[in-house]
Amino acid sequence: MTSPIARPKDVVARYLTRAAEILSDSNATVDVRRNRDYGHSWDCRGCGHGTSNGDSGQVHTSAQAHAEQCRAIPRPTCTDGGQQ
Repeated sequence: MTSPIARPKDVVARYLTRAAEILSDSNATVDVRRNRDYGHSWDCRGCGHGTSNGDSGQVHTSAQAHAEQCRAIPRPTCTDGGQQ
């Protein structure tokens, strides 16, 4: 499995996607964040889908359900730190 990238401070939970399981890539995650203004949100580092909601439980449930199905692979990064 690839080494996971560092978890940002605002990420309160991280779910491995289906692609992470298939490819042994621990960077294919769905990250749940606590937001200052509107509760919690999640975003998928594979397909880019995400959502926000004031209810923490609903966000975690939705994030986990998405992670269990998502087979998208995270976009590679360039050696200079930019996106390809």
